[in-house]
Amino acid sequence: MNELVKVENNQIVVSSDFIEKYRAFKKLQLEMDLMEKEVKQKLKEALEEMGKSNYIVDGFSAVIRKGSTRTSLDTTRLKKEMPDIYEEYSKTSEIGSSIVITVE
Repeated sequence: MNELVKVENNQIVVSSDFIEKYRAFKKLQLEMDLMEKEVKQKLKEALEEMGKSNYIVDGFSAVIRKGSTRTSLDTTRLKKEMPDIYEEYSKTSEIGSSIVITVE
């Protein structure tokens, strides 16, 4: 198997075969994401219409999770109205570096 990434003459070289396969993968991934979104919506509607909360067939399952409420802190408002308290309870965390790959 060819090296996917290598350095030649002080230049980074990414396998053109990988780039083409990655481009095809990202296109298929987008298509699948759109299909999944549509299937989820239609399944949810059908299950709710039938008064059911799940659907299972051939190892495929869909389960409707019940809605709930969530309480969160309005940090923008807290920072504006009580900056000292915001600062006292704020914490800074290190985030590791990452890389983003895009293809067109």
